[in-house]
Amino acid sequence: MDEMRHAEWLIERMVFFEGTPTVSKLNPIKIGKTVTEMINNDDKDELDAVRSYNEAIKLAREVDDQGTVDLLTRILKIEEGHVDWADIQRAQIEQMGLEDYLVNQVGSAAS
Repeated sequence: MDEMRHAEWLIERMVFFEGTPTVSKLNPIKIGKTVTEMINNDDKDELDAVRSYNEAIKLAREVDDQGTVDLLTRILKIEEGHVDWADIQRAQIEQMGLEDYLVNQVGSAAS
């Protein structure tokens, strides 16, 4: 959901500058076979996004576009939260073991 909202914000910014966003070129989705693979695949994508947003923020600063810097910084903070979430999940799996981690996740979802 967050990524869809980020895309919407970025498209709005592009349209503001009278650009034409290309939304047909999507990155391939990597589907993990295990919970750990899913978390690791997602984390790799989030880390790539963090690097890309940092590069884009640097460029926006170079061209003195504070509005874009603000937007990208807002998105960057959310993406960094996703990276933190994956780190926490991996730590919990390591500490609890996968079975107890999954039981905990199911219990949390039911509450």
